[in-house]
Amino acid sequence: MSQCNTELIERRQFLKLAQASGGLAAVSALAGCSGQSNEAESETSDSGSGETDSSNGGGELGDPLPSYRYYNNPANYNPARHDAINLIGGQLNEAGVDVGVEVFEWGTLYTRVREEQNFELCTWNHGHDIYPGLLMFEFFHSSNNEMGGGNFTGWDSEETNELLSTSMTSTDADERIDALHQFQERITEAAATNPIVQMPSVVAYNSEQVSGWSDHIRGPNYFYNMTQIEVDNEQNQLRGSWSETIGTLNVVGAPAQSKVLYQTDLLYDRLIRYDPNLEILPEGGLASNWSRPDTTTLQFEIRDHQWHDGEALTPEDVAFIFNYIKENQAPLYAVQTPMYDDAEVLDDGTVQINLNEENAPGPAYLLLASQVPIIPKHIWEERDTPLDIQVTEPVGSGPMAFDYWDQGSELSLVKNDDHFYPVSFDSRIWRIIPNISTVWELLRNGDLNYLPFSRIGQQLAQNEEDQSQVDVYQMPGNGWWHLSMNTRTEGLDDRAVRQALVHAIPKTAVTEQMLYGYPKPGFNLINESFGQYHNPDVMRYEEGVDVAKERLREGGYVFDEDGVAHFPAE
Repeated sequence: MSQCNTELIERRQFLKLAQASGGLAAVSALAGCSGQSNEAESETSDSGSGETDSSNGGGELGDPLPSYRYYNNPANYNPARHDAINLIGGQLNEAGVDVGVEVFEWGTLYTRVREEQNFELCTWNHGHDIYPGLLMFEFFHSSNNEMGGGNFTGWDSEETNELLSTSMTSTDADERIDALHQFQERITEAAATNPIVQMPSVVAYNSEQVSGWSDHIRGPNYFYNMTQIEVDNEQNQLRGSWSETIGTLNVVGAPAQSKVLYQTDLLYDRLIRYDPNLEILPEGGLASNWSRPDTTTLQFEIRDHQWHDGEALTPEDVAFIFNYIKENQAPLYAVQTPMYDDAEVLDDGTVQINLNEENAPGPAYLLLASQVPIIPKHIWEERDTPLDIQVTEPVGSGPMAFDYWDQGSELSLVKNDDHFYPVSFDSRIWRIIPNISTVWELLRNGDLNYLPFSRIGQQLAQNEEDQSQVDVYQMPGNGWWHLSMNTRTEGLDDRAVRQALVHAIPKTAVTEQMLYGYPKPGFNLINESFGQYHNPDVMRYEEGVDVAKERLREGGYVFDEDGVAHFPAE
């Protein structure tokens, strides 16, 4: 297959061109230019239910492929991603597939995709936690395929189910790693979800006020970095912003959105925490000691600690949360709750979690002890509908406590002086500021001193270059922008179509011209940051509209005189 050798244009020229013709004219000629090769493309059919893999190469036209909706975020929410999705949508049309881009605010987009599964194509940023098998299980195991489940693409394969289960339950570390490696090969070929770019964790901050960022795979906003950084201003205050309001602080019924998780990770303790080397941080968690008496039990000794309201935190509180989220079938913990039967307090005050089958030691600690927030029994046991209530004044035991929340304006957390692993600053404020230009102005003048979610784009690059007091810290990333497809949809239930759409993604142009070279083009859903869990040998998709068309032809699809792809005639 031919490769495009057109060189990338200089960025300032790109910006001038991109500002004309809706921001896409400059990159349309670049889309599909890549030196990447498809090193190991498999022609075997998928094992997922409902899969087809057409081989008819006849030239008679059947019905055209359906029209697909590609969901986008508003330009003011994430300008670079908004433009990238428009560019990708245009390239999919060039490949002969009718794709219309539709814009929704983030909450609506999330609901339609994750909860209602009412979509064909979507893109947003998503990241792993410390163990990548967790998100892969959530995204692709068929047990999560029901409405509102984590498997929003509808992927269904007995082979990948078995591999994912092994990666979560095997007590042999090498077996878990091998299962994840095989899974990466299968899911990359399946192309239900494919990473567009591999996103680093980037935080822009005012270097005159904030210092001390660390390379932690969970990024800048979670427990570890928040307890490491130093703030130098008169108020000893960390000040950030978000583009839209936070809907709830309900840690049991909250959606899996980073803007909520960033808050609850500091408001509530976990039994264990992890350091940048992915080793348990002994002094960081609520458990002062932990053990695994046998393959089906975990035991934790609980520190002498108290809730933000002054009540004593007891082992009964710890056992309560594990039983509570299981009894109430909390969707946010749908991966964790099937792992255990219940939790109980032993005679010496130790909490024991009784697993329902043998589970891998590493994943069991990761998914249960580091993922489940400990909540106060004396408050939550009286709540009849814990998944639906609007929590506005949360009480936790973490290194930061709730201060006030002016919904639509700002949220304030304050230092918990009695915490065993405290933050160094006195308070953290998040202000809701939709306009990204205003955010950068406030960061430069010090009214803000860090951006909790620093979106990569023109303003990030320009401010890093032009403003001495604005610095950017880039740490290993755990996530990606993804193109995900609803495999329940006609046409998208065929691997040939899905692979063709992945070939059409202009990953190099998006990376270099829209994201200023900060990320890398994506090729694997588990990236190099995860060390031994990463499989570098998965197939690489060559970029280009011509490559995409050829893949459709190989799948038996036929093009009309307007270049529109059709099913072969029956």
